[in-house]
Amino acid sequence: MRFLRPVVDGAAWLTLLACASFSRMASADPIRLRGDAVASTQSPDSQSPSGLLILQGSDKVRPNIEAEGLVWAGARPDATGDVLVLAVHLHTSKNYGEMRVGRFVMATGSMFPVQMDGVDGIARTPWGSGVEAFGGVPVVPRFTARPYEWLAGTRLSQMIAAKATLGMTYVERHDDGELARREIGGDLAAVAGKWVDVGARGAYDLTSPGIADARISAATRYNAYRLEVFASDQSPGRLLPATSLFSVLGDFPSQMLGGTLRWAAAPRLDLLAGGAAQDVAGAFGGNGWIRSTLRLDDKGEGRIGLELRRVDVSTSKWSGVRVIGSQPIAKSFRFSTELEVVVPDEPNGRGFIWPWGLMALSWRSHTGWEVAGAVEGDSSP
Repeated sequence: MRFLRPVVDGAAWLTLLACASFSRMASADPIRLRGDAVASTQSPDSQSPSGLLILQGSDKVRPNIEAEGLVWAGARPDATGDVLVLAVHLHTSKNYGEMRVGRFVMATGSMFPVQMDGVDGIARTPWGSGVEAFGGVPVVPRFTARPYEWLAGTRLSQMIAAKATLGMTYVERHDDGELARREIGGDLAAVAGKWVDVGARGAYDLTSPGIADARISAATRYNAYRLEVFASDQSPGRLLPATSLFSVLGDFPSQMLGGTLRWAAAPRLDLLAGGAAQDVAGAFGGNGWIRSTLRLDDKGEGRIGLELRRVDVSTSKWSGVRVIGSQPIAKSFRFSTELEVVVPDEPNGRGFIWPWGLMALSWRSHTGWEVAGAVEGDSSP
């Protein structure tokens, strides 16, 4: 979803996004390697070129071991890269235990995602109980050192009658040797009936008593319809680290109440609509959207989509339209495109229309090799 891209100026510039993906997936090969590279170049008066490199590896002889790397490089004059993810994942054949070691994003149960260098281990039992423990050092940009900064936590979970999973999470974080945050939370996922699913999570800050993040949702299905309602409450000041600039600027709690409705209108046509009322720091507003997807064949390999969106809350007020398309060409090629136009209510010298577009072409051989490339353009300062 690109509607929230901060394109705020009428002076246009072009972004070239070059993507390359190579993967070898022939069934006879024991080792599977995949590499993806993304590069972005912009006008000389804007920020430096940037790029993203993604590497993944697995071995059919040892299927219990996987490795993944994600490196961000650019947006500054030197050639130094920041390692976002570099981890080894181990798991048992029946999934009774698994472990991650290295750099990864930690998110479990009610815990807010944290990028860290450390270890995460999970043990499960045949009767549905689970114990997870994790610990490490939060990642900072450019490997900047922060003395005595670490976090640790655990999660206990239990599956009930194969229809519900209940979890409890505890997280503790220290900065410069002092306690910075202590948080406890719970999560629940349940199939309440043949047509009803229920999910809930919540986190409570013990150091600065109050709700940090809470969400509850319920969904029901009937024939070709699916209806979901949800409510959430967030306090950014309790979610962000104390050293974050946003926490210094202030805490703006927000509450949201909304729902989505999906209708399989025809064998190849899906209609989806949603909306929510939102209160941000006392400013009441909301957002709504309608999306349609038409599959051009029975397998859904070709499709056309149209989305209309309206946002009107606090200082963010705009309307947008988004069109997507994907179609196989010949036997091995696929063409896809995505176009968006956003019109702000109050341009304020930032341009009356904010366009964004992307075109991509991919090729895949019968032996499993795959190569893809894309070009992106938009308007911004």
